[in-house]
Amino acid sequence: MINIEKKEDRKDINDFFFNLLRKVNNKIILKHFQNLNSEEIFTKSNENDYVTTYDKSAEKYIIKEINKKFTSIKVIGEETTFIENIDLMSFNDDYYFAIDPIDGTKNYIKKNENFCTMVSLIFKKKPIACFIYYPLIKKYLSSFENFETKLLDLKTNKNIFVNINKDLINLATGGTKGIVETKRKIILKNFNSKFKRCFIGSAGVETLMLASNKVDFIFHGRVTPWDHSPMSLIIKEAGGEVLMFEDQTPFNIFAKGPILASRNLNHWKYVKNKLKS
Repeated sequence: MINIEKKEDRKDINDFFFNLLRKVNNKIILKHFQNLNSEEIFTKSNENDYVTTYDKSAEKYIIKEINKKFTSIKVIGEETTFIENIDLMSFNDDYYFAIDPIDGTKNYIKKNENFCTMVSLIFKKKPIACFIYYPLIKKYLSSFENFETKLLDLKTNKNIFVNINKDLINLATGGTKGIVETKRKIILKNFNSKFKRCFIGSAGVETLMLASNKVDFIFHGRVTPWDHSPMSLIIKEAGGEVLMFEDQTPFNIFAKGPILASRNLNHWKYVKNKLKS
């Protein structure tokens, strides 16, 4: 079983996912990036919730490779969970891997660089290790609980610890989808009027932006294990604060409702007040 307290285990799992996420992008995701056709693009829960043939095939590939190495750990895949209508409330305190093969599928379809591949290790319903690969900008984020967040730039071969600083740049990102309409209108109005907002369309890319001090906060109207496990752990280990918006509790895979990731607790409270009032 994995023990992230051991340096050799952390290195082994990090090396494994670095190589796996690069490989699945080179073999499947990037291979079809420029030449998708309409027969390979589908919708899921609504007309704006996209999935492609290569989300599905990439997820299958990742699951197969994980199962070879980690034979006793179950996997929560975004596409598999949707197709099989899996109830996340059935998961217990065991180890699980959560996968998002293409986070930012709409961007992928539009030939936009803002997409990535994400894997998280879950234990006792919380993320304890996370890995994100950004194939077009050649960056790799990794984080282990209590062992900080590291960013590898493949263009320069620099591997650095990431630290969120206190300086504000007056730019935020995120969306309000999933909130009850009466509350959503208030929050969206405040978001757009009280902050300068950019829309990215990828939780993983937004996580990189906050970790790299390119935005001040991320707000999402709803959470999923595959999108928000990486966001929660990576931002916290980089010195930021990530809490559920309504009750100020830490994220876990059973969490419901909106989430706010910010530079620190004081800034988190400031943003919450501005968005709600």
